[in-house]
Amino acid sequence: MKKLYSLTLIIIWLFWGCSYLYAQEKLEIVSPELIKIPVAVPEFDGPLPLSREMAAMARHDLELHLLFNVLGEGLKPEATKIFASLGVDWLVKGKINLSGNHLQAAFYLIDMVKGKTVLARGFRGPKASARYMVHRFVDQAIKEMLDVPGVAMSRVVFVERKGLKDTLYVQDFDGHNPVPLLSGELILSPKLSPDGRQVAFVYYENHRSSIQVIDLATGKRRIICQYPGLNASPAWHPDGKKLVVTLSKDGTIDLYLIDLNGKILKRLTHGEGINTGASFSPDGKYLAFVSDRTGPPQIYIMDLATRGVRRLTFEGSYNTSPDWSPTGDRIVYASLKGGVFSLFTIDPEGGEPVQITDGAKSFEAPCFAPNGRLILAQGKDGLYLFLVNGAAKKEYRLGKLLFPSWARLR
Repeated sequence: MKKLYSLTLIIIWLFWGCSYLYAQEKLEIVSPELIKIPVAVPEFDGPLPLSREMAAMARHDLELHLLFNVLGEGLKPEATKIFASLGVDWLVKGKINLSGNHLQAAFYLIDMVKGKTVLARGFRGPKASARYMVHRFVDQAIKEMLDVPGVAMSRVVFVERKGLKDTLYVQDFDGHNPVPLLSGELILSPKLSPDGRQVAFVYYENHRSSIQVIDLATGKRRIICQYPGLNASPAWHPDGKKLVVTLSKDGTIDLYLIDLNGKILKRLTHGEGINTGASFSPDGKYLAFVSDRTGPPQIYIMDLATRGVRRLTFEGSYNTSPDWSPTGDRIVYASLKGGVFSLFTIDPEGGEPVQITDGAKSFEAPCFAPNGRLILAQGKDGLYLFLVNGAAKKEYRLGKLLFPSWARLR
């Protein structure tokens, strides 16, 4: 009975843990004061309703990046004087041609300050590829405006919990094309592979846990490992060929490096408390993880070459769910204070953490966008987007939604 009670506590712990200075050429996050960049996206030229729908797609993509004040709905592209009077810095135009099912689209990004077109792209394909064309151009336009990649061409996975059933979903970043991948009694910790083509997750069936992977192109699902005891918290290596997982098969809860056939390549921790919730640095040389080896859960960094471990977080009595930025310069995590989880980021080398949320509402399971400029996290009533410095926040999707993960399509 005592053994069962201890295991229950362990599982509960694992579940619970779960200003811009603007110059025309660049944008750099330097303070929490946000002045959004004015961008006009008037209605596109071309047949209705498709041209209007594609302009709306572009506006929505830009708005989701939280950096732009997007104008232009209902306005004609010739209204240049109106845009100038509104102080618009950038103008996006589109020309759409539809012949049967064949779609041709041309998009232009105009620098209103310099008075010239700085980006022009053309696309051809079936009508069904309209959204793809817009996403591709918006990402290129954001790169031109900010010198930072956009994330319109990315996808998000999450778990929706309804009653006693969990459903794993994948969808485009703009919220379209949600696809249910799998339902079951308990699905935890889904993680998209670095190329966005596979999802690793924890699946419980008949009170047994396993680490599984789904191929998003084929829908094929396979068990990677199902060792005795706990199988939890998969984290992809940047090469997409390995995972770090949490196992209890040897009597303690530790981190193991495995290949995609479930073969253990290395045991990374050896019983120094509970060790879980790993996240790789972008170069694959370091691992952030959660451990209670010195008391309440804190974030630690492991040098994978030497196995040396150092403690990263010292503020807060319960820190969990680290996610390493794709840019390598920050780690986001959730910290429990006064019964509320708040989001913080910290330099992987240490130093003062930066609080992203205000502590009024609880947010958990944060993950970085593929460009490192946005954070997606679960709240009590859905998923929310944040700028990396906390200067802007947006409701992303409502519902009992858990464990978001995010990757760029390649």
